[in-house]
Amino acid sequence: MRNPGWIVVVLALPVAHSFADTPVSVDAQGLVSFQAIDSDHNGYVSRVEARSVVVVENAFDSADANNDGLLDSGEYTSVRSVRKAK
Repeated sequence: MRNPGWIVVVLALPVAHSFADTPVSVDAQGLVSFQAIDSDHNGYVSRVEARSVVVVENAFDSADANNDGLLDSGEYTSVRSVRKAK
């Protein structure tokens, strides 16, 4: 077996798509559409995804009605109510 004396290593690092990379429109309350904030498209907004929108991050615990650490589309809609109540 012949050893060429050098090794080539190729690393493919996935680059996470950040909310900051894509301009999004927000409404008067600072909210974006559920589809826009659900960056991994799993049907939920995680606490990490919520961090990309301050209004959602601040209302996350109050909007998470079932306390599972995720907001479904109904809970995300309730962020508006939580925001108005504060």
